Amino acid sequence: MKKLFAEARNVKRAVVALLVAVGMGLGLLSALPATEVMHALSTNEFCSSCHTMEPMAETFAQSIHGGNNSQGFVAECVDCHLPKSNVVEELYVKGTSGMRHLWGEYVLGMENLDYQALHEKRTDFVFDSGCESCHKQIEPRAVAATEASSIADQTHQLAFNRKETDANFQCSSCHYDIAHPGLKRNMRLREEKLLETLAALQEGTNS
Repeated sequence: MKKLFAEARNVKRAVVALLVAVGMGLGLLSALPATEVMHALSTNEFCSSCHTMEPMAETFAQSIHGGNNSQGFVAECVDCHLPKSNVVEELYVKGTSGMRHLWGEYVLGMENLDYQALHEKRTDFVFDSGCESCHKQIEPRAVAATEASSIADQTHQLAFNRKETDANFQCSSCHYDIAHPGLKRNMRLREEKLLETLAALQEGTNS
């Protein structure tokens, strides 16, 4: 009888191990397509394909992160606007932000985004994990900063100290438009050009 129970336990362990292995395999297989889909929908070309994103794409191309640097390095939009955590959170953020953009572009028919309102909420759309994944030496240098260190290292030391007590304080709290220089001016000029075009059309209709 004891031998029978022992064999039954061994069979049970084998079944559990098999189920775990199958579950892990299915999980990996389902994660691969999700990763590939997210990659295809996360290129800079795709992100800037909406009309409302044109000012962001133009100013990004003029920025250090957009290739205006001595190395010619170009970051991806998702490097800043998606968290560097796990595929579940990344898919959630990608999906919700994508739906907002598509709704505004194709349902509301928006000509442009409310830059002022969005700028005040920039820490909701820019993730520190992206900054830290590229600028790996900033925090160690900030932690080790002394009075003899550079102003940048000393300033970052203050910033990291504040981050420990203020969850809402992020890199973009100080770095306002580092990836989109002149965005506010770009959007204002676009609006002025649109108004001029509409005025010209109206004048042509009345004449």
